Amino acid sequence: MTAFRTANILALLLLPTVGFAQNYNLSEIPNVGENYRVSIETTLTGSMTTTLDGKQNVLKISARNDHSILERSLIVEKGVIRKSARYYEKAMCQADVGDEKVKRSLRSERLLIVAQRQDDRLFCYSPAGPMSRAELEVVAEHFDTQHITGLLPDKEVTIEDTWKISNATAQALSLFEGLVSHDLTGKLTEVKDGRAIIVIEGKANGIELGASVKLEIKATVRYELLNHRIEEIKWVQKDAREQGPASPNSELESMTIVKRTFLAEEPKELSKSALVSVPADEPQEILKLLQFKDAHGRFTFLHTRDWHVVGQTDHHLVLRLLDRGDFIAQATVTAWRTEAPGKHASPEEFKKLLSESPGWDLEGIVEANEVPADDGRWIYRVTARGDLDGTKVVQNFFLLAGPKGEQLVVTFTMKPANAAKIGTRDLALVHAIEVLSKK
Repeated sequence: MTAFRTANILALLLLPTVGFAQNYNLSEIPNVGENYRVSIETTLTGSMTTTLDGKQNVLKISARNDHSILERSLIVEKGVIRKSARYYEKAMCQADVGDEKVKRSLRSERLLIVAQRQDDRLFCYSPAGPMSRAELEVVAEHFDTQHITGLLPDKEVTIEDTWKISNATAQALSLFEGLVSHDLTGKLTEVKDGRAIIVIEGKANGIELGASVKLEIKATVRYELLNHRIEEIKWVQKDAREQGPASPNSELESMTIVKRTFLAEEPKELSKSALVSVPADEPQEILKLLQFKDAHGRFTFLHTRDWHVVGQTDHHLVLRLLDRGDFIAQATVTAWRTEAPGKHASPEEFKKLLSESPGWDLEGIVEANEVPADDGRWIYRVTARGDLDGTKVVQNFFLLAGPKGEQLVVTFTMKPANAAKIGTRDLALVHAIEVLSKK
């Protein structure tokens, strides 16, 4: 009997372990003070549709972005990096939009960037001073490295197990200002040679720059089991973007390759001495502003981030004010004739100029007065109601004259219902404009 029982036990031990699935812990917990080198390469193709004078124009797009970043986590909350310092060893964005070639990069004095989450949004700034809108897009619109750990399951899983991606992670990695819905799920598909392969699939709908965006996503994540770290992501995405107040309709396809390497030694670019300029809490207000410089050297100004440049010609600069995606007003900056030093057009001449604007049918002037100014400048404001190309609007016209006779006309156009919403933001923008003297 004993020999028989022993033989049965041996037979059981020799049976293959079919049905006994192995559990894997695929977590990654970020810690304050960790340093990584991250490379992000994105290729994009597609088309965008613009409308000018009622005619639609379809432009083909091809783009390539190449970033190499040293990143140090500064604040971690509930398993998510809330603040990090980034030093950009490389930051190159180039695109062909129709016949136009666009290149964007960072100035050498803006290579150190702080990425800080504020509520559900990512806020990027340079401790060295205000960035331009183009520089902000270079650092704020690439793949979000702070939320990638959210792609991992929050429990042990076996091969073929699936899990739902959190709303916060879906919104962050989709670069949405607001998330409407998503069904992104993760799935462990393979474990081999010390690596786990995870597939992320699904759709996400959201709002960006006041426009509706629909995404189809399929991504592959390579996870290192020994050190519990994501080391590579391949992210393939299809975009369908509706026209918004600050962006055109577009159909895009992109592929992003993210590679991460843990740095055991602290890079000198992210040392304590290198980060002495990084604010411990909120940045100064000036660091939140963006800088615009006229290509012809006629003016420059700092502005809040809710103003977006949507058009430029040799004679006009057009900006739009968005408040959490809602279109509030349009501002147009126009260079006017130069007078003798210390001189400017009279209020009567300015009012006559406004009444003769193309497409503008003046119904009545609400207010007209001189606005206090500094640095030898002169500012005159006219608020008027009327009809602009068949639409009832309120317009605030400003004449800004520099001490050497240079003159700019700044026009703010809005629907009557938005006249109160703009508040003092029109006056703040005008006061920020520095009229530059021609050499």
